[in-house]
Amino acid sequence: MVDVETRRVRDRGRPRSGTTLRPDLSAPEQILDAAAQLFVEGGYSATSTRAIADQVGIRQASLYYHFPSKEHILEALLMRTVSPSIGAARSLQQADADSPARLWALIAYDATQLFQAPHNVGTLYLLPEIRNERFEPFRRERKALRDIYAALIAASIATSVRVDLGPTRGSAEQSSLDYLVDVVFGMVESAIAIRADRAGDDANTLVTTIAQSCLRVLGHTDDPLRTISADGRRILAELTVAQDAAR
Repeated sequence: MVDVETRRVRDRGRPRSGTTLRPDLSAPEQILDAAAQLFVEGGYSATSTRAIADQVGIRQASLYYHFPSKEHILEALLMRTVSPSIGAARSLQQADADSPARLWALIAYDATQLFQAPHNVGTLYLLPEIRNERFEPFRRERKALRDIYAALIAASIATSVRVDLGPTRGSAEQSSLDYLVDVVFGMVESAIAIRADRAGDDANTLVTTIAQSCLRVLGHTDDPLRTISADGRRILAELTVAQDAAR
């Protein structure tokens, strides 16, 4: 595979059909940025590769040099919304903190990723095309992320809520736990819809509200929740430092 720097050098002499909107980005990054904007604002089905190329200011043939099809572009955008959270989730599983704090940190990290994704590409999660085989890698990664959530949620449920769920050996009780995981996972991804409806709102306030609300659903309130939040912020800061050092 040709690396990004090599492609950037090759593209210097590649004729363009117009003026690029993001000259600070490499050609593949410009294509992804333009596609994200067009997919979200105009619809995936209604957006052609020619429209994406025009938005970037390159010929359609040059776009195909980097991405063989529109589906490949969508797959790259979707994977970018979930892959960082998968990496963070696996690191947080090993963090030195109680399960509720690790869950709080994961929720905050994941919601932040969704809130900061270019052009709110998380809105593309509901596309019917996502069910196609082409996007199985994305669906598999998203399921892997949900599975980590499920393990942390199961270990983070407060006693009062756990009593309501009952033992998790039977199918009915296990279904109750699965529903609870779906509720929390859905609350995290609510960042997508909130962002769409309330562009310009403070990201930190939104992320904190989502994280606190998820832990409240699991039965944590008042002083315990303040302790969980503080520990969650601590390990999230440690994760950020580790990620920065690895770059």
